[in-house]
Amino acid sequence: MAAAAVSKPFKTGLKNVYLPDHVITFCRPTRQSTLPQFATFKVPLHFNKLDMRDYLLNAYSVASLGVRSAVMRKPIHRNPVTRRVQRPPAIKYMTVELAKPFVWPKEPTKEERKQWHDVQTEKRVELQGQQDKAMENYQKYGKLVNDAEVKKTANRTLLAKQAKDLLSGTAKWDNRRDLDPKWTEK
Repeated sequence: MAAAAVSKPFKTGLKNVYLPDHVITFCRPTRQSTLPQFATFKVPLHFNKLDMRDYLLNAYSVASLGVRSAVMRKPIHRNPVTRRVQRPPAIKYMTVELAKPFVWPKEPTKEERKQWHDVQTEKRVELQGQQDKAMENYQKYGKLVNDAEVKKTANRTLLAKQAKDLLSGTAKWDNRRDLDPKWTEK
């Protein structure tokens, strides 16, 4: 049985459809004091306030009363490979004042997340945590190191301090063993 054709008040199929080539991220507020009338979005640098307003209205039917934008520059750092000083690309944030307030739902607990995550997702989350820790170590030590190397670095600093004390004469070396009498001085 063929489906009945639905009559449309306008001609369809002749207009090109353009899919967006940008990513807009709705950011969860970091402070509890953030008002529910304001929503923050991470947007591409070429995005302007009119684009944001039209995006919210056409894609989600959300009316906005005002839009504020801010470009956050990242700090300058030295590339470890080329040793050149460079600045990473900036990030643009837009804060939109909404006509109706939006309250974020509370974050799910670990047990609730396990209901939705499979084993592969849990492994991916664990791997992401390890990578985040490695990046912290990179920022702290200036090179990529794992936990074993961090411990090794801590041991080496302790040994270096002991060697410095021995060489300066502030500490006396002792292996905490009783020597055989034949090795003692005469």
